[in-house]
Amino acid sequence: MAIDKDRERVEGLYTAHRIFELRLDPVRGSFDAEHLREINRRIFQDLPGQGFADVTPGEYRKPVQAGKDWYKARPLEGRGVTSFVTYSAMDKKARDELDSTLKGINPVALGKLKTPAFTEAIGQLYTKLDYLHPFPDGNSRTLRVFTEQLANAAGYELDWARFGRSEAGRNVLYVARDLSVNRLALQHIRGDDTRLQVTFTLDQFDGSRDLPDLLRDSVRPLRAKAFERLSEQDALKEYPELKPAYETLRQAIDYSITKFPGKADARQQFQENIRGVILDLLDAGETKDFKNKEHVAARTKQPPSPSRSR
Repeated sequence: MAIDKDRERVEGLYTAHRIFELRLDPVRGSFDAEHLREINRRIFQDLPGQGFADVTPGEYRKPVQAGKDWYKARPLEGRGVTSFVTYSAMDKKARDELDSTLKGINPVALGKLKTPAFTEAIGQLYTKLDYLHPFPDGNSRTLRVFTEQLANAAGYELDWARFGRSEAGRNVLYVARDLSVNRLALQHIRGDDTRLQVTFTLDQFDGSRDLPDLLRDSVRPLRAKAFERLSEQDALKEYPELKPAYETLRQAIDYSITKFPGKADARQQFQENIRGVILDLLDAGETKDFKNKEHVAARTKQPPSPSRSR
């Protein structure tokens, strides 16, 4: 056990450094198989030279023996519960499915989705790739980097790091991920014992959030972050599509001056409320309609006024 812990520590140090590098200098590619393999290669490139002879950066795992299943049993931290999850055989059928899945990725099309639809799509993609589990080890780290880069290319932030900050966060991610993968894997399981273990795990986690649902907590449009954190000039320079949002905000400021003369606090509160409405809509993926009366009414606690005829 001490040797395993030491191996885990050394591996963690080297791979964490390479993952940090990948955030500064992402792989340039088209999110195909070569892109995925290059991410894995970069993350684990140091380990063979450190005595990890069994680590093969960027190479797929070998097919599973006919009639057998490839699975892992993962104890959840501090819970006394083990998650049993199974993956593809990585045979020709699985490799063809991997290639097909990766070839179908289109960052431009993903970028046109509103936030809920994007979150569902990226969650399903991660689940599919995780089920296929192409590498002997390091699939989770590889897929997190891969989907972070894909989300960024589509105009979104996918913040996996939020789940790693606590034991509870890591466990909820493990459960959501394994729940989603096992649901996909169930129809492909070969062995009765494996099926029994997977069914038991699914029963244990019944009622838990699956991965696409959980990711709603960690996905945001990058333009929403820019609106929230940057000056108007800098945000518009990076995301010109924010122009309608700022026009709505300016109209709200002008309106507050006439609506609350001599009441600075009321004006400030109204402006902050409208800014909050706009940010909520940006977080939902909106790019045009920032005058939705229902949203304004809910945020400002004022009834929507009737539409005026022009």
